[in-house]
Amino acid sequence: MKTSFSLAAILLTSLILTACSSQSAAQRNLQTEQLAERGNLTALAVETRLPIKAWGRITAGSPIHVYIEGDGRAWRNGHLPSLDPTPHDPVGLKLAAADTHSSVLYLGRPCQYLMDTSRGCHFSVWTDRRFAETADIKAALQQLTGEQEVILIGFSGGANIAIQLAIQFLQVKEPNMKGPQVTGLVTVAGNLDAESFNRFHRTAQEKYGHNQALLAALADLPQLHYTGSKDRIIPPELTHQQLAAIQSSHCVQINEVANANHNGPWAIDWSAFSALQKACEVK
Repeated sequence: MKTSFSLAAILLTSLILTACSSQSAAQRNLQTEQLAERGNLTALAVETRLPIKAWGRITAGSPIHVYIEGDGRAWRNGHLPSLDPTPHDPVGLKLAAADTHSSVLYLGRPCQYLMDTSRGCHFSVWTDRRFAETADIKAALQQLTGEQEVILIGFSGGANIAIQLAIQFLQVKEPNMKGPQVTGLVTVAGNLDAESFNRFHRTAQEKYGHNQALLAALADLPQLHYTGSKDRIIPPELTHQQLAAIQSSHCVQINEVANANHNGPWAIDWSAFSALQKACEVK
């Protein structure tokens, strides 16, 4: 009887924990939907191999502010991958929802908000391959923006993806390949280059996301980089190191935000970006 009672207690505890976890996930999903709704962003459907969640409002002929989310909850702790990469604090979505521009698009990273193992959502997608999985975000961007003008905005690891996409669209050589016109780049607490990030933090090098050569190639693209004075993940020192090769370009600007940690508070000054665009045009 004692053994049966113990087993029953363990099973009951497991069920309670599962229910609480599910409830928390459901609450987070509801809060996320409400956040998008408050920002006048509606769910948009895309056809991709790995699931990509998109919200937005797009006006024909208007430049589109495209926000790319950070890595989300990639790890449960320092050693165990998360079973669901959906961010608990969707900073990228918060920035998109706060943007009053007429055309705004938000793209989650693969499997965020739409965790589905039958569609290839394996933990390697948001851990080892987090900077390699650009094809589905690129496809979603092409489907939703066509050949319109876009400014790419990346938060945290999303900045790494934004840099890769900027190069891919700016250096399109295939005559039949269509894509948006990238006219600017904004990063917020951005992990711009995995190699220098890992060297700075003295962690194991990653295979993907090495962007130093890409950043050099983007020296003439208007780009505004936000870094937080209290950010321990992407401190201002690291941002300056990652941009050292192009920091002298009149098209590149770094704004340090006092008292901001990795998750903020953040606010993008679009008048400052417009001024940067004009300065960049004068060569």
